[in-house]
Amino acid sequence: MAEPHVISALTAKRSELAGIIAHHRKEIMRLLAEVNAMDTTIKLFDPEYRINAIKPKRYHRRNDFFRHGEAHKLLLDIIREAGKPINTIEIAEEAQRRKGLELDADKLSAFKASIGAALSRQRKVGLISEVGKDKGASVWVISK
Repeated sequence: MAEPHVISALTAKRSELAGIIAHHRKEIMRLLAEVNAMDTTIKLFDPEYRINAIKPKRYHRRNDFFRHGEAHKLLLDIIREAGKPINTIEIAEEAQRRKGLELDADKLSAFKASIGAALSRQRKVGLISEVGKDKGASVWVISK
């Protein structure tokens, strides 16, 4: 038989997730109604317009930690100033220190994900290179 506190915690989490899903379903329905209104308005002005030819624009979520381009420059500075290969965890810790951020567990996880994404983008364009792993974290250097 399951422990009552385990069942209680699981039902509370399920309830929370179901509430989030319901919220987002409502938001999707509202957005669909707006899109349909736009389609109707376009058709008023041009009944022959091919609505299906309109491609969705990619949605970019605003970064809560960095202004546009700030992470890019900050991470390059940290790697350059390290003077030796530096791992992702050390980069994230130094970025957090330089930004003066005190983050709870949820925000810290999001911050580290933001750092990881920025490092991946920099690797893709050839600015930095991954030279190995250290305790499961990628180790980075400035590309030559």
